[in-house]
Order: sequence, then structure tokens, then C-alpha cells
Amino acid sequence: MAAIVVVETEFNPPLTDEEHARIGKRLDHCAELRSARWMRSYLSADRTRMVCEFEAPDAESIRDAYRNADVAFLRAWSAELYKR
Repeated sequence: MAAIVVVETEFNPPLTDEEHARIGKRLDHCAELRSARWMRSYLSADRTRMVCEFEAPDAESIRDAYRNADVAFLRAWSAELYKR
């Protein structure tokens, strides 16, 4: 069963559209190699913080994907989805 994995990142200077596309391309490839799938991202209005959600075997597989894609991150953790 796949886990929901949340990843927190910060950007200084703020993330540009071009850099976002480059990061996404590298991460997509590395995540796919680890049987993980990007689900959604939330980018702060000032473009300095982002939270991404993945479906993956575990949090370590996403940490490894970020490291191999050479994308810095603050933390990656497994989560549970609560619905009301």
C-alpha cells in the first residue's frame, strides 16, 4: 500500500516559473524510478515556500528522489488524509 508523503521546501531567492519547471522535470523522473507519483503542490504567494504531496512507497523513497534530483528540502514525512 502506498503512503501519502508531504515534502516542505524553501526558496531564496523566490522560485521562478523556469526553475519550477526544471525542478519538476528532475523530480518526476527520480520519483518515477522509485514507484512514486506527484499528486499536488502548494506554492506560497511570495514563492518562497512550497509543500508537495506524493503517493509513494514510503517517505524515504521521496527523500531519496529529492536528493538524487539535487533538490533541497526541509523535511519529508508520511501523512494520513482526514476528510470531514
